[in-house]
Amino acid sequence: MNDSGVASYFLLDETAVFDVSPEVELAEHPQWMHVTHLREGRYSLILTAGEHLRSSKLEVFSDSTLFVRFSAALPSISLDGLTCSVVFLEDGTQAEFQIGMFHFCGATSPSEWRTVDLDLAWLAGKRGRLLVACGPGAKNDPTADWLAIADLCVAREGERKALLAKTHQSLRMENEIAHFSSVYRNAFYSSVQQRQSETARGVVRKVRRLNGLAHAPGQAAQADIVILEPFEGEVAYAYATRLLRANVPQVPPDFQARLRQKVLDHGAIKVLSICSGAARIEAGLSAAVPEGIEWSLLDINEDLLQIAARQFPPGTGLDLIVADANNLVPTDEQWDVIICVSALHHLVELEKVMLFISRSLKNDGEFWSVGEAVGRNGNRLWPDAIIAADAAFSALPARYRLNADTQVVDAVIPDKDHSIGCFEGIRSEDITALLERWLTPVNVYRTNCFLWRMVNLAYSGNFNLEKAQDRALVIDLVRAELGHFRNGGLGTELFGVYQKKHLFSDGASDR
Repeated sequence: MNDSGVASYFLLDETAVFDVSPEVELAEHPQWMHVTHLREGRYSLILTAGEHLRSSKLEVFSDSTLFVRFSAALPSISLDGLTCSVVFLEDGTQAEFQIGMFHFCGATSPSEWRTVDLDLAWLAGKRGRLLVACGPGAKNDPTADWLAIADLCVAREGERKALLAKTHQSLRMENEIAHFSSVYRNAFYSSVQQRQSETARGVVRKVRRLNGLAHAPGQAAQADIVILEPFEGEVAYAYATRLLRANVPQVPPDFQARLRQKVLDHGAIKVLSICSGAARIEAGLSAAVPEGIEWSLLDINEDLLQIAARQFPPGTGLDLIVADANNLVPTDEQWDVIICVSALHHLVELEKVMLFISRSLKNDGEFWSVGEAVGRNGNRLWPDAIIAADAAFSALPARYRLNADTQVVDAVIPDKDHSIGCFEGIRSEDITALLERWLTPVNVYRTNCFLWRMVNLAYSGNFNLEKAQDRALVIDLVRAELGHFRNGGLGTELFGVYQKKHLFSDGASDR
C-alpha cells in the first residue's frame, strides 16, 4: 500500500488508499458492486469470508468516531450467517484493539442496512490502521458469505457528514448529469423550453470554464484589522470583545433602544425575564428606560429574586415569580418582551420553554436572547475551533497561559465538558434550531468562536493592557479569531431578537 502519510480520517470509496487481503481474482467476486436486494441499493465494497480490508495510516483523536454501513451482499447467505469484525492495529507495537464484532443471521438477508456509530476516544493519540474482516458464522460455513460495506469512515467530530458526501463522486456526477438531462427533456418542461430557449431553435451558445483566484484559500481572512486603544482600566476580556465587534460588519441588537421604542409605541409595556438571577442586565435596562415598564422577574431561587429587586430604581413596578424554568406552562398572562440573559444553556426542557415563550408573547411581542452560549454542549469548543484556538494560544509566552483556577501553565486550552455533574451547556447545541422552530429571527448576532476562552477569568488577569506587548498579544488573539470566523467558523455567543411565529386564538391578542 502506498501511504502518503498519517491522516486524521479514513473514508472508503474507489479513490481511497487501502488494500484487501488475501488478494482474489475479480472473476471470483467483484471488488465493488451495486447491492440491490435491500430497500435502498448502494454501491459497496465486497469482502468474502476470510478477506479483510486494511486502511491507510490514520491518527485517532479524542473526538474521532467510526461510522460503518454494511450488510450481507447477497439475498441469501450460509445458514450459520457471517461476521464483520473491526480492529484497530497500532503502528509500531502491532497491538490489536478490538472495536466490534457483528453477526448477520443465516439464510435470508434483512431488507435494511445496518449502521454502527462508535466513539473512538479510548484510542486517542494512537496511530495505526483500521482492519475490517468478513468471517463465516459459528459453524464455519463460508458459502455465499459476502459482506457489503457501503460506508466506512473514521473522522473527527463535525467532519463526517461532509466526508461521506464526497464518496463515489464520479459515479454521483454521472448520475446527476444523466438525471437532469433526462428531466428537462420531459414534456412537463419542454413547452416552456420551446418558447424560451434559443437552443430549442438551433442556437448553440459558447460555454467557458470558471478559473479560480490565484491566491491561496483564506488569504482574504488575513487582512489587517481595525485597532482600537484600550480604555483606562479595561481588562483583556472586555478589550478583546470590543475589538472583535469593531471588526465584524454586523452589530448586535441595541436592546436599550428597542425597549425605549416599545414604550414610545405603546405607552406602557410588560417585560418578563426568565431565569433572571440577580438581574444585573435587566436592572441596567430599567435604569436607562425608567418609566412605562412593569418588570416580571422569574427564577427558581427566591433569595436571588430579593437580591435582584434591590438592583432596580425605587418606584419600579416589579413582579417577582418563583418558578422552575424547566417546568414552565403557558398561563393567560402576556408580555410585550420576554428576555433571557445567558440562561437557556442551563436548561434541559428547552421545548417547554419555547412553547411558554411562544404562547406568552403578545402578537407583536419580542423574545430577546442576550449573550447566550450556543456552542458545543458542555461549553466546549467545536473541533475546528479547538485547532485554531490552540495554535494561537500555544504561541503565547508561558506567563500568559497561567490558569488562575488551577495555577498551572496550560499548553493548550483545556477541553473539558462542563455539563458533567451540572447543567452548564447541557443542551447548547439545540438552542438556535429550537429558537427558529418556534420564533422568527429579526436581528441575530452570533460571533466569538473561541476568543472568549483565551481571555476569560482563567487568563484575563495575565494581561496588563498598559504594556504595549500585552496589547499586541491580545490583538493577535483577536486576529486569529477573525481569521477563523471569516473562514466559516461558527460563533458560540448569541445576541438575538425574535418575533412570534405562531398566532393562537386561545388567549393571545394583538392588544
